[in-house]
Amino acid sequence: MRKILLTIITVMTTLAAVADNFTTAGDGTTWTMTRLAQTDGTGVTVDEKTFTMTSNVVIAAGDAFKIEEGITVRMGDRVTLRIEGEADFAADDRVLFTAIDETVQPYGIYMQNDTKRATFRDIDFEYAGLRNFGTAGADFTNCSFTRHNGISGTSALSMGTNGASFFISGCTFTECAKSAIGGAANYCNPVTITGCTFMANGTANANTPQINLTTAENVTIKDCVIVGAPEHTKVGGIVVSNLVNLTGELNTLIENCEIRNNRFGVATYCEQTATIRNNVIVSNKYETNAMNGGSGINIYDPYMTQTTIVTGNYIEDNLWGITVIGGRNVNIGKTEDPTADDYNPGLNVFLNNGNGGVTYDLYNNSANTVYAQGNYWKSVASQDQESIETVVFHKNDDPKLGEVIFMPALDKEPSAINHTPSALSENARTEVYTLDGVRLGSLNEARRGTICIVKVTDGRHTTVRKVVVR
Repeated sequence: MRKILLTIITVMTTLAAVADNFTTAGDGTTWTMTRLAQTDGTGVTVDEKTFTMTSNVVIAAGDAFKIEEGITVRMGDRVTLRIEGEADFAADDRVLFTAIDETVQPYGIYMQNDTKRATFRDIDFEYAGLRNFGTAGADFTNCSFTRHNGISGTSALSMGTNGASFFISGCTFTECAKSAIGGAANYCNPVTITGCTFMANGTANANTPQINLTTAENVTIKDCVIVGAPEHTKVGGIVVSNLVNLTGELNTLIENCEIRNNRFGVATYCEQTATIRNNVIVSNKYETNAMNGGSGINIYDPYMTQTTIVTGNYIEDNLWGITVIGGRNVNIGKTEDPTADDYNPGLNVFLNNGNGGVTYDLYNNSANTVYAQGNYWKSVASQDQESIETVVFHKNDDPKLGEVIFMPALDKEPSAINHTPSALSENARTEVYTLDGVRLGSLNEARRGTICIVKVTDGRHTTVRKVVVR
C-alpha cells in the first residue's frame, strides 16, 4: 500500500510576552510611525521616510495604528510591532517592512484586533512576516512576502483565531522559508485566495507546503499560480486538511490554478467537501521517494468522510496523476445520468503520470468504487477500455482495492472553445450544462464568459466539449 507522509500543521499559540516593550496607553490615540519616532522610549527612529525599530512596540486595545505612505520600516532582531487595537495598513504608495540588515531576523507584525477588520494594501514584507490572531480578520490586496525568515511562525502570512475570515487578492509570495500562507490545525478560518502568485517557497525544505490550510466553512483558492523549486523536495503545492476531526459545513474550492514543480500538487485530507476543477497540474514530482508523495492530486481520508469532485483538470508528468486513499465519495467523472445530483462531466486530461517506468494516471488505493468517466487519457493512443486499463491501478490489479469505472471516456481531448450560441450545429442534438451539473435549455441562458459543458449528439456519435460563451 502506498504510504502517505502527512503534512504537519502546527497548533498555534499566542505570542509569549517579550521584554523591552513600549506599550501605548489605550486612550484612543491613533499612532503612526512618525508619532512613535517622536515619542521617548519606543525604540523607533526616523531618517526622512525610513524608520528603524530596535524594540518591540505594542499598540494597545483602544488605540489605533495607521500606516503612512511610501515609508520603509527597518526592524531589528526578533522585533515585533504588535497591534491589539484597530489598524489601517492601506497604502497608495508602497510600504516596505524589512530587516535592518541581512544578519538579523525580525518577527514582523502581530495582529490581535477583535473590533474591526484590518486592511493591508500595497504592503511589502521582506524577511519579516505577519501573524493574525484577532477575531475580526483581515483583507490583503497587492501585498508581497519575500524571503520570510520563519521566525514569526510556519507561514509568512499566518492565520489564527477560530472563525476569523481572510481575503487575499493579487499578492505574491516568493522564497519564504516555510509556507507562504498557513492556518492552525485547530482553527477554522474561512479564506479566499484569488489571483496570487507563489514562487519557490519552502526554502528551509521542511514538510511545509506553499499553501497550508485547515478546512472551514469556505476555503477558496482561485486563479493562482503555485510554482515550486525542484530542489525543495519536501515542499508541496496546496494542502487543505482536517486533522482534528472538525465537523459541519466544510467546503473547499480549488479552481483555475496553475500548479507546477512541487513535491506534490494538491492534497485534501479528511472530512470536507472538496471541488478541484479546471486546474493545470504539471510536473509535481520532486519527491525523492514516490511512496511518500508526488501526486498531482492526493485525496487522503481513512475515516471515509470526504466528498471530492474533480472536473476539468489537466494533469501531466506527476509521479502519480490522482491518488485516492479512502474518502466517502470520490467523483472524478460520472456521466451516466446527466440529471443526477452527482453528475460530473469529467473532462480531466491525464498524460504521462508515473514512476519506476510505469504510468499511474489514476491510482485507487481504497476499497471504494471510484467513478472516472468522461475523461481523456492522453497517455494511451486509443480511448478504449483495454488501453485505459494500462494507466489505471484498481481492483483489476489488486483484488483488495475498489474498482475504477472509467468508461465511457472522451474520444477527443476537451478544450475551451470560443463560441457564440449560434456557432453550434442546428442539425445535431445538444445538451448544455453548467460546471455544477445544472442543465440549461441552451447556451443563450448562460452569461457571457461562462464555461459550459456541451454534449453534441449526431446520430450515434456523441462529443463532449467545454465551451466558453462569448
